[in-house]
Amino acid sequence: MVIEPNLSRDKTPMVMTASLSLVRKSHTLRADAKQGERRFAEFEAFISSVDAFCLSDFLPEPFVRGAQPQYIETLEPVGVPVISTMAIQDLSIRTELCRYITQDDYDSLHEAPKPRKNDVLLTMDGGPSIGKPVFFDLDGDYAIDSHVAILRPVGIDPRLLVYLLASPLGHVQFQQAESGASGQTGVTEEDVRRFRFPVLADAAIDALLHEFAQARAEIAQLVEGLRRKEEEAWAAFNQAIVARAKPR
Repeated sequence: MVIEPNLSRDKTPMVMTASLSLVRKSHTLRADAKQGERRFAEFEAFISSVDAFCLSDFLPEPFVRGAQPQYIETLEPVGVPVISTMAIQDLSIRTELCRYITQDDYDSLHEAPKPRKNDVLLTMDGGPSIGKPVFFDLDGDYAIDSHVAILRPVGIDPRLLVYLLASPLGHVQFQQAESGASGQTGVTEEDVRRFRFPVLADAAIDALLHEFAQARAEIAQLVEGLRRKEEEAWAAFNQAIVARAKPR
């Protein structure tokens, strides 16, 4: 493959020349200029140099997609919460951002699209919202909308799957695989199943999960402390304005 990035000021499109043998080997080589970007070539060089696995090796069941819900038009938390793209943020489920469907609508759903503990939820479309994973471990009834898929891994810790999908190695594969019109891009189940990651020893995985969970807990404490400081700063600013307001 020859990649010829055009760095001139006229910003003409990048030229990419790919052999038919490369096209045959790659399921994600699409006819757009971004496929020639260095980050994708660097990922391919790395993943080809190590022992790797495809996600399909640990996902024996088809992905389960939600349906477009008929939401209850109320601001009150009544009924069954629906996990949407907006509710999945920073590897967590923001339940306060969920909208609701009636219990009857939930009961009418098949069992497959109802999240259960140890599932992995993944946003599959929506431009910058593509590729947000989360480990589902909530109690009670929940549903998902049409932009979220349920992955049910077997033989791999679901938390590790979440971290891999959310990692830079996962992000670069989402970016390479996404296709569609601007603002309406998405990835397919077939694309995600072909994602590749390095094989790790079981002992290394356990240590990695523990260390990363501990690091994220420490970061969460720091973030909470900064959030409180920001609230205090705004409160002090507001008090200063009130105290220094010029009377009529």
